[in-house]
Amino acid sequence: MIRSLRIVPFVALLAVVGGGCAPQDEGIELQLFTATYDTAPEAPPPEGWQRVSFEGNLRSRPVAVLVSDEPLLTGWNIVALRVAEETDGSRAISIRLNAYGQQKMKAYGADEARLKAPLALRIDERWADVSPLLSTVTDRMTLYGLTAKEAERLEQWIEVR
Repeated sequence: MIRSLRIVPFVALLAVVGGGCAPQDEGIELQLFTATYDTAPEAPPPEGWQRVSFEGNLRSRPVAVLVSDEPLLTGWNIVALRVAEETDGSRAISIRLNAYGQQKMKAYGADEARLKAPLALRIDERWADVSPLLSTVTDRMTLYGLTAKEAERLEQWIEVR
């Protein structure tokens, strides 16, 4: 009788602990890439670049660009964010960058010609925005073109990572 009483609390403890190990939402992948306008669509893209057709959004017109294979920033460079709804229902996020992200953006913006070049924002596998930076970045910047669900997932991911 005593043995069965000891097993029940142990099994209950396993159920509670096991329930805490359920798979969590996978998070979200946010990447910001350098890009350039595609002036020779008939030619293959240079090595290290890929051709992207962007459909356009509230702020950006449809455009074909060449996008670097290596991201300039990722979601890991974001330490805080604030979400705002745009007039078309999309979301803009004002982000604060970590020191590494600040350093990358400072180096990127050191060449003023780059401020007019487009940056391409990819959320998971979707190209969310292609637009120029236009001004230098210190520790904050705004990204556009997220859906409400993507912005919510990003907020949750930032909180728990």
